[in-house]
Amino acid sequence: MSSKPDASVRAMHRLCDEIKAAIARGDLANDAVSDLKRAIDETRMRVWASMEAAKGGEPDWVQEFWLKRAAEVCLSMIERLGRGELDPQSPRAAELRAAAALLVSNLPGHK
Repeated sequence: MSSKPDASVRAMHRLCDEIKAAIARGDLANDAVSDLKRAIDETRMRVWASMEAAKGGEPDWVQEFWLKRAAEVCLSMIERLGRGELDPQSPRAAELRAAAALLVSNLPGHK
C-alpha cells in the first residue's frame, strides 16, 4: 500500500491549520474566503466521487458513510456546545434543534 494518500492527508491538515491561522489573523479578504470555499467544495466533490467509484461494488457503502458522518457531526456539535464554543441561543441553533428533532422522529426506534 502506498503512503502517498497518508502524506496527502497530512499535507491537507497542515494547509487547513495554515488557513485557520490566516483567517484568525484577518489575512484573508472576503473574496479570498469565497474562493477558498469554492475550492474546498470542488475538492470535496472530487474526493467523494473517487470514493464512490472505488466502492462501486458495495451499494450500502454510501449509506453507511453518510450515517457515520452524520453521527460524527452530531457528536462534535455536542462537544462544542459543552465547551461553550457555540451559542445555544443563536438563531442557527434553533434551526439545528428543529432539524435534529425532525431527524430523530424519522429514525427507526423513535417513540
